[in-house]
Formats: sequence, C-alpha cells, structure tokens
Amino acid sequence: MPSLLPASPRTSSPAPAASHAFPKLPLLLPLQRLALAGALLGASAFAAASPSDYSGRGIHPFISASGCPLGGLSGAGNNCNRIALDSADSQASLDVATHTIRFSNPLEYTTKTVVGDVLLQGSADSDTGKRVPVSFHLVLSKKGKKWSINRHAHTPLKGGFSKITMDAYTVEVSNPDGSKETLLKPEGAAETLTHPALLTRAANELVQVSDNRKPGARDADITIAVGASKLSKPVMRARFHTNASDRGGFDSLLQQGTWAFDLEALTGKIPDSVAQRELFLYGLDQQALLEPLRERGFRKSETLTVGAVNGRGYLRYGGREQDFAGADAAARAFLQQSFIGLILGWNQLGEAASVR
Repeated sequence: MPSLLPASPRTSSPAPAASHAFPKLPLLLPLQRLALAGALLGASAFAAASPSDYSGRGIHPFISASGCPLGGLSGAGNNCNRIALDSADSQASLDVATHTIRFSNPLEYTTKTVVGDVLLQGSADSDTGKRVPVSFHLVLSKKGKKWSINRHAHTPLKGGFSKITMDAYTVEVSNPDGSKETLLKPEGAAETLTHPALLTRAANELVQVSDNRKPGARDADITIAVGASKLSKPVMRARFHTNASDRGGFDSLLQQGTWAFDLEALTGKIPDSVAQRELFLYGLDQQALLEPLRERGFRKSETLTVGAVNGRGYLRYGGREQDFAGADAAARAFLQQSFIGLILGWNQLGEAASVR
C-alpha cells in the first residue's frame, strides 16, 4: 500500500468510501451467461491473435474487451488488463482467444512468496444506481510446491454491485511434473464482486476511506484508515493536485499539463513488502532516488510525489527531486490499477470518471 505527501506541483501550492469487496447480492444475470458472453466476445474480437508468452520479472498489459476505468487513460488500445511476474523464474502464457492465462514457476519456496498476479478491468452498477469502474485482482503465491491465491476487488464505492461487465478468464498453473491446476474459473471474477467470501467481506468493513476536501475544493484528497469505524487508524493519505489554468481533458493534462499526486504514510507500520511491490507495479522500482523506500519501505510522515510541470515529469521523495520521464505512464497505471489510485481518480474526475 503506498503513501502520500502534502506537497503540490512545483508551480503551485472526493466522495464516497470505497472497498476491496462487496456484500453478497443476487446476480441480475446468471454467471454462466456472463462467462459465455465474455468468452464469445473474446473469441470474435481476437480470433486471429496467437498466445503471448512472458518470462521473468516484468509487467505485461493486455487488452480489455470490457473497457477501462477513468476514460481514456489507457490509450487507444484499451490495454488496461495486466499480468505481473514478480520472479525471474516465473512464466505466463496469455491466450485472448480462449480467455486463458497459464502461470508456471519451478521453484519451491520456504515461505509464502508472491510470484505473479492478474488484474482484470470492467464496470458494474452500484446499489445507488451509478455505473462505476471495477477491477478484479488475483494474486498468486507459492510455498514449497503448493500454489495459493488471494482474490479481491477494487471499487470506488462501497456497497453491492450488479450487471458486471468484465472479461471472463480461466487462470491455470502448470507444475514441473506436467500436472495442471485451475485457480480461477471464468465466472470467478464476477463472483468476487457479487458473492465475496466471508473473510473478504469482513476485511472490507475494516477499510475506511475519508474525503478530506473542503467545500469548493476541486482536487481529490483522501485518507485510508484500517479498523472498525471509530477505532480505525489512518495509514495513508493520497492527494491529487492540478493547475487551475490547465484546460482540456485529463488525458492531455497528464501528457502536457502541470499536476502531481502525493502518497503520504501516516504510520510506520505499512509492510515493507507492500511498498516494494507497489514500486514494481507502477514502474518506480529502478529509480535511484527511491532506493531507501525500496530497501526498507515507508517511515511515518514520508511522502512520495509523482508529477509534471508543463508535461515534464519528476519524482520527489525524502526532500530530494529528480526528473522522471515515466511520470505520465506511472500515473496512468496507478490511477487505473491501484485500489487507492482508482478511488483517487474517481474523486478527481467525478461524473467524468467513466468506463470506456
């Protein structure tokens, strides 16, 4: 989980609570029909595509036939779904025609270790009647030879969801002995939104999101807390800053405008592994400026800022700053793929935060 700072862009000085998962609701349409529709759409749209193979540590976006969150942030190709491989020894194969993703990793780990993940984008009707962007996140781990998964949803609102539109993928793993296991069936992503497990529902109730904006304020400012209601403890503050003189859409703002988002740690207890993986997922793990953060995670009150001035990107951390040509790409990935980023983007864009 990332962190944030009260700093704003170099030239200058939100909304409903969100959740990882949702209360159990009946589906408007049978899950089997949803899965079949996704499979048929994938087969017709991508029948000519051959499987893609990935090997070694890296991030691999791929096309979403169900749209992408926050308008046009993913570009013309709708490449906002994601496969991540955390280990140099991990491999993945993606077949968009059959909607199948297969992972393999030959190692045996002494402790539970994340080896990769899948992120699928889509949309749903909230129980308040809004059409909102939603994401399904499947994290794959190994201990010894045994695979395990953690699956949850990212949404900008709490509550129930129906009319799920999301690509229906099967996720399998291949073992060194040639055997295969199915870790996710095609209907699994939608079920996570509509029929979350008991532990997932309980965890969701312990995540609180507060909107810190004062009346009339435009830019998003949220605090994430963990715990039951009034007993919750704040762990992170996230803010977005824009230049009031910038005009045009959010896409052009990130490319050419003046903006920044801050992640400030409100506790020193964010697990190091969480901060390290976030840096990896959003293209920040190779930046020399962030080496202390990569090595030991966030300390309380530390802030990471990614931003740009007139389209020229920069990073700020620990009282230092450096140019960063990847600021635009990092912001797009964070706002679309991160739980916190999706809430921040939804609060920033308001009704314009459509799914394309």
